[in-house]
Amino acid sequence: HSLEFGGDWRFWNGIVGVDFTLYKIISRDQFISLPAPSGSGYTNYFVNAGKIVNSGIELALNGTCIRKDNFSWQTFMNFSTNKNKIVTLHPDLKEPIVLSDNEGYQLLIKEGGSFGDLYVHKFLRDEQGRIVLDANGDVLKTTNKEYIGNSNPRLSLGLNNTLRYKKLSFGFLINSKFGGKVVSQTEAMLDGYGVSKRTAIARDKGGVDINAVLPDGTEVHKIDARQYYSSQGIGDRNGIKEPYTYDRTNIRLAQVNFSYDFKLRNYAINSATISLIGQNLFFLYKDAPFDPEITLNTLISDQALDNFTIPSTRTFGFSFKINF
Repeated sequence: HSLEFGGDWRFWNGIVGVDFTLYKIISRDQFISLPAPSGSGYTNYFVNAGKIVNSGIELALNGTCIRKDNFSWQTFMNFSTNKNKIVTLHPDLKEPIVLSDNEGYQLLIKEGGSFGDLYVHKFLRDEQGRIVLDANGDVLKTTNKEYIGNSNPRLSLGLNNTLRYKKLSFGFLINSKFGGKVVSQTEAMLDGYGVSKRTAIARDKGGVDINAVLPDGTEVHKIDARQYYSSQGIGDRNGIKEPYTYDRTNIRLAQVNFSYDFKLRNYAINSATISLIGQNLFFLYKDAPFDPEITLNTLISDQALDNFTIPSTRTFGFSFKINF
């Protein structure tokens, strides 16, 4: 069931345009697997149940900032935000639905939460917030995976500008995502094997600075790098993913376009355009040490996980278009 309100407005002979949409979508009767009763001869059975609500705003603004005989500047901005809420699932569903479980990382669905909620092992801490060590000085982690954030960005924003001077045009597109969390198993495993720059710096410093405490109450402020990053510590596959959880926020220069128009009306060719195009050029800002929009696979359950994924590619292109 969906409810949508919006409008498309144009002002001052099309110089300014506004496209606005406010929506609320209620999805009912999801396809849910439940454990079958003992002695039924089956392990699972399926029901239609649950209620999930998505609500948000989509806004597009376009305008002509400057319009003269030989020069013009047009800009376009789009903004979107979506809020997801899992209202109910099924009364017989006692445990959360695990969509993804990748060794220290889980994406769970449960009542009261949101689609994309991430759970990871965190540092075990005492009442003062200090990291708890065992008697051997190894870092301890929480018994169960705990909520670390949601993988979906709070809002998306795009800004596209085109400037034209006589026959020359220049355009650039900036795409950005704000909020959300991503998890890097790549960083954790490289640290666990001791082959990352981070571990090299720690070894050169004589260890890792830490605010920790031993079972007898002794405070610890430095720990051996190998002991900290090994499989007994935060590194490797099933280690503590709290330090490898990053903000998904990123702002990138997604595209740049230079074009020049030729007028050839004295020939069979009416006009021609030559263009140079660059895409995914660089980040203006990002928190994660990888491209947070590149994911492990195409499954929706692994959109927040980096596990030796292929890096994003910067591309350059050339085009020549002829109009007869």
